[in-house]
Parts: sequence; structure tokens; C-alpha cells
Amino acid sequence: MDFKSLWNKEGTSDIPDTKELIEKAGDLKRTTRSKLIRLNLFLLATAVFMIYIGFNIDNEKLTTKIGIALMAVAMVSYLAVYNQLMPLLFKSDMQTSSHEYLNQLIQIKRKQDFLNKVMINIYFTLLSVGMLLYLLQFTVRMTIVGSILTYGLTFGWIGFSWFYLRPRGIKKKQVPLMEMITKLKAVDEQLKGE
Repeated sequence: MDFKSLWNKEGTSDIPDTKELIEKAGDLKRTTRSKLIRLNLFLLATAVFMIYIGFNIDNEKLTTKIGIALMAVAMVSYLAVYNQLMPLLFKSDMQTSSHEYLNQLIQIKRKQDFLNKVMINIYFTLLSVGMLLYLLQFTVRMTIVGSILTYGLTFGWIGFSWFYLRPRGIKKKQVPLMEMITKLKAVDEQLKGE
């Protein structure tokens, strides 16, 4: 029950082109892997920059340091969980059976679902509370209009990210993965039937 046996069979018109299917699955894993690496670099650089600012700016209030710490914890904890996908994304033995390969993709989908349902909520909560506490030092010196504008723009962007960009990004990630899983399930079922 593996892809190689399908390649060697001729005349099976109802079975999808497995070479193309394997290439697409490999491309999907490579794309996800490169996005993960870029996200790691971006969030780690942002966390390091925030910690640098926290230590080098004269923080009058403890809330500023707590805010920076919460934002850094949000980024690092999200990456810690997200990086659990790494072994699955770098594991690409094309000699495995179709069932094992399908199970790898299903594991990736489950981890992405956990990230999208649980970790992103924790990330946005910690980030929002951290931002609120961080900005407190600066907004107390502003006029009421300046404070409202600062918090309005900041939390407006967070709201836009939460209600528009997050669902769109989740859908964009899930559609190709679900299509690939569906196609691999069809191949796996056809192999079981033979």
C-alpha cells in the first residue's frame, strides 16, 4: 500500500496522477516550512528588539516592563508551540506508505487547528494586555484625545487583525492542506480496495 505500487501500475484511469500528487504534497510541506522559518525569524527579532527597548529605555512604571515581558512571552510561547510542526515538515520520506504520508499530513492539520483555535487566542490576549500595559506609561502624559487616539489605533489594528486577517489567514492555510488530505485519502482507499 504505497505510492510506488501505484506508479508501477498502468491503465488505472480512476486513480489520480500520484507523481503529481506527491509533488504537490511536497510543495505544500516546503511552503509551510519556509513560512514557519520566516515567522520564527520575524517574531524572534521582534521579541529581541522589544527586550532591548525594555532594558535601554528609562521605564518609569513597572507596567511598562510587565507589558514588554507579556508581549515577549506571547511571541516566544506561540513559536514554541508552532515549532512542534518542524519535525513533521522536515520529515519527507517518499518511500513511506500512502497511509503513513496521509497520517503525517493529518498530524500537521491537527497541530495547525490547535494553533488556530487555542494558541492564537493566548497570543492575542497576551499581546493585547502587554500592549495596554506598555502604552500606559506614555498615554498618562498625553491629552485625553491623544490617549484615546493611541489606544483606539492600537486596538483597532489588533481588532482588524483578529476579525479579518486571522480568519483569512487560517482559511488560506487550511484549504490546500484539506485538498491534499482529501486526495491522499482517495488514493489510500483505492489502494486498500486492491
